[in-house]
Amino acid sequence: MLNLLKCKCLFGFLWTSAIAAGLLTFIFFSFIDPAAIAAVMNLAGETQTSSFKIYLGVFVFFWFTLNTSTYLAFYFGQLLKKMEKEAEEVEQQSHSHEGDTGVHTS
Repeated sequence: MLNLLKCKCLFGFLWTSAIAAGLLTFIFFSFIDPAAIAAVMNLAGETQTSSFKIYLGVFVFFWFTLNTSTYLAFYFGQLLKKMEKEAEEVEQQSHSHEGDTGVHTS
């Protein structure tokens, strides 16, 4: 059950980042002409293929960047939760030891 939930979360994460990457690609190419990028990269020989490669390359770059930043934010958030939990456990242990005087009366 847990593995299925993890898979669903992963697919949801990849799908939403793909949509965001598509929107960023659309916005990027609203201002930048792929033919200008092809000219800079010396890909002007194959206009149809080079335009597709440029669109695909920019989309993959945006998608990879979004996936990486989201994963790192999730990772550091989980790390912070773990550190807070460990600090809370240490604090609880120190409070429980403060109440013990070491003298037992019967």
